[in-house]
Amino acid sequence: MTCKQMQNQERIVLNDSQGELVVDPLMGGAVVNYDFKTSQGLIPILRPGDSFQRSGPFSLGCNVLVPFANRISGGGFETPQGILPLSSNLVGEPFPIHGNGFQVPWQVSQVKDLEICLTLQSHGPSHFQYSAQLRYVLKLGSLQMELDVTNEAEEALPYGLGFHPWLAREENSQLRFNATGCWLENFEHLPTEHVPPGSGSSTDFSTEHDFPDGLLNNAYTGWDGIADLIRPQHGLSVQVTAESPLNCLQIYSPAAEADFVCIEPVNHTVDALNNVGKPGVISPKWLEKGECLSVKCCIEPRLI
Repeated sequence: MTCKQMQNQERIVLNDSQGELVVDPLMGGAVVNYDFKTSQGLIPILRPGDSFQRSGPFSLGCNVLVPFANRISGGGFETPQGILPLSSNLVGEPFPIHGNGFQVPWQVSQVKDLEICLTLQSHGPSHFQYSAQLRYVLKLGSLQMELDVTNEAEEALPYGLGFHPWLAREENSQLRFNATGCWLENFEHLPTEHVPPGSGSSTDFSTEHDFPDGLLNNAYTGWDGIADLIRPQHGLSVQVTAESPLNCLQIYSPAAEADFVCIEPVNHTVDALNNVGKPGVISPKWLEKGECLSVKCCIEPRLI
């Protein structure tokens, strides 16, 4: 097992007997590449990121979501102190999306054995002030991720956390997970109706299911914390697991022929702060000053 730093690109590489992990602290603390070692050679578990260029956060393998996930409409949301304004943070996106953690450099606090620890001190967006710790561990080829956030603002604020892996797949790949509800969306990718999986335009993945021909971009509620991506071309199953409070699973697939799918464990539904009280809405966690929130997720490849 080895751990080395790529000096030219300031990226960190972890290696064990079954996996290889590359992390870029400067690009939002993101995972660049994560590969599984087999007798066939290296198999990408995450869609391979830029090897040497930093063309953008969504050209990487896995992004960290903090202090909120997905979109927030209406220019912000209401707090006990009044409206907390939020502006768009990505070109081409009318609404703020995925917080700011994926867009800013993180500091390396520790690299040892098969573990990377990163930290972030953030003043913003808007009223948000927080400190965050991000931990990656490579263990027998599996990737364990842990994110902790502490509210350092004077006021109580809602914190949304999650992970945004871009998992590699092939056209014959299938997905399986259990959930009790699904949010449909409109053309702005905002939630419209909460339905049972399989109703309307939603897909039920309770048994192994192909990806739909068109866009799939839904938040699934009542998720049991386990999702399996089956990749028969490589004789591989990739399991994504998460612990509470990551009880919502956002699935994004642009088309059936896409070479990736995003399987995103998050702790709240899309635009939850502007839909409080509606059935199926999962709200982010309100934290008083000094309070913390921790989330964990694991990606584990398995030969089948």
